[in-house]
Amino acid sequence: MRCRVYLHSHNIIVVIKVAHDYICPWCWIGIKQMERLEKELGVSFELLGYELMPEELSWGDPAPKPDPDPRRPVTPSRMDLAYSASDMEAPANIQPKKMRSHNALLATEFAKSVGVEMAFARRLYEAYWIEGIEINDIQELTKLGKGIVPDVDALVRSVKAREFESKIVKFDDDAYAAGVFNVPTYFIGGEKYAEQPYAVLAKVIRRELEL
Repeated sequence: MRCRVYLHSHNIIVVIKVAHDYICPWCWIGIKQMERLEKELGVSFELLGYELMPEELSWGDPAPKPDPDPRRPVTPSRMDLAYSASDMEAPANIQPKKMRSHNALLATEFAKSVGVEMAFARRLYEAYWIEGIEINDIQELTKLGKGIVPDVDALVRSVKAREFESKIVKFDDDAYAAGVFNVPTYFIGGEKYAEQPYAVLAKVIRRELEL
């Protein structure tokens, strides 16, 4: 899967596909990376819904952590390092627990069909990670779509009818078969880049733009 290239008013627009899901903290970092890459490198993005927790999968409870050795200094986790690399603060722990994302991903596909995909997706990411809103709820999607989606009623009808069901790829089997094992996964220059820092993404995109 390569980047799409369009000619628009004699300018080349490179569109990079990104596998994502709203409930993944790495994707919260990813949407901020995309905003910066759009601004600094002039590329665009197309989001591909990869559903981490479809109905077929049951929620498991995390294993209890052992009591830390008081002599051992605190070390950062991979997630801590990812936020630091992106100069971001970890969001407060207010997100709805065990929320599935199927309706949110369906709504995003509708937003894509009417040309407002990225603006809508940014709003949903902020609503979930910063405001703690249950973005999979259709009433909340209705509120969040106002001012962004031209016809919110059509969005609701689309989600309820599962109009874009075939566009959503589910974990684990279908996603793995598509070569996606983590989100976000960026498809750049025929290669896949998953959970990468901004510097890596910017480097490979610049290389792609020079071709």
